[in-house]
Amino acid sequence: MRVIPLIVVFLLTLLITSSHCSVPFVINPGCDLPECILPGYPAIFYAYHYLADDTIHILYSSLDELTISIIQTKKGYGPHLNYTALFSGNYSGAISFADTVPLNSFSLIVRRLMQFDDKNDTGILNENDTSIQSYWLNDLHTNLTRDNTNVTQPSFQLPLKNITGLLTIDINYPGEDTRDTKFPKLRSSPKSYFLNIALQADNITSKNTRFAMEYYVIQLGVEGTQLSTSKYIDDQYTPGIFNVWQIKSRSPIYSSSMLWKPVVYQSADRSIEKNTLMTVYDLKNNITLDHSIDQGIFKALYNKTYVSAFNVSLGRANDGFFVKSNYSFIQFTAGLDILEMDSIKQFVTLALVFSLLLPCLVAFIALIFIMKRRCSRSNTAGYDVIED
Repeated sequence: MRVIPLIVVFLLTLLITSSHCSVPFVINPGCDLPECILPGYPAIFYAYHYLADDTIHILYSSLDELTISIIQTKKGYGPHLNYTALFSGNYSGAISFADTVPLNSFSLIVRRLMQFDDKNDTGILNENDTSIQSYWLNDLHTNLTRDNTNVTQPSFQLPLKNITGLLTIDINYPGEDTRDTKFPKLRSSPKSYFLNIALQADNITSKNTRFAMEYYVIQLGVEGTQLSTSKYIDDQYTPGIFNVWQIKSRSPIYSSSMLWKPVVYQSADRSIEKNTLMTVYDLKNNITLDHSIDQGIFKALYNKTYVSAFNVSLGRANDGFFVKSNYSFIQFTAGLDILEMDSIKQFVTLALVFSLLLPCLVAFIALIFIMKRRCSRSNTAGYDVIED
């Protein structure tokens, strides 16, 4: 059995990078198997980032289910990857951190894309909808090889032959580096990444077609996760005030979270003229995995898996369906910190309320003044002058 110590690659890079720099993703680092060298196979992208005395590792894998795992260890430790076991589907123990135990970890599984026929134009996906067609995100390929060592935005793609489409999923890490230049103003940190999902399809047979996504969340601890929302004020990409969604760990020890705005962009430039909203469905904790489907590197990272699940559907009622643009783009930020929402502060809320109430107050005072003057004139004209 072949075991390639990724720690060698990790320590060599450690010598040439500063304590606050991130490095590009490396595809299948330390692997010389044919599956790692030739294009057209599932792959693992690896990167890391220093934070004080710790190292934040990220593994982006398409071996079986598409999984993004972010792991925190003490500085100086890197993962060992047993590629022979990984490509054989023998995940238990195939990824390890020698002589140390991870301080924290968080894994997100992008499980499937669902296509459904929204006959009543509600924008809602019903659990018992018989029109659902599932595209499982398993064994996605990349055209990159080990020669491409400077990958700053690793990507996997799922061809959708039946609808002449393509689902592209890529990540940016760490999230802080691109928050203000490329992405909406979602909170990010050195322990978080941006997940970008773009769907393009040109051969849609039904004008009522919509799409939805299913996600699984795995983390340390057994307390589960919770879903919450907060009001958000618009930025240059999104008009209006709406809810921002947050999923965060309930564990007092292992903190992790996801954050996103429920905006579905209908053009690549993410303009405010071309977007719609998504529907977010209830979060379910302690999900039982389907072992015929749910396989991936998360099984190499966790001895026991506590799984939470949630779905989102893209679009809302009367927005023209997917065929209006044949394109959708959504985005999340996720990581090991509790990413707090950029909610509307109290003074902003008061200012907005006051700006709405002020014209009403002025109009009300003016109305009282006018009525008082009319009554005064009426009373004056209704009595004769009393003469001595």
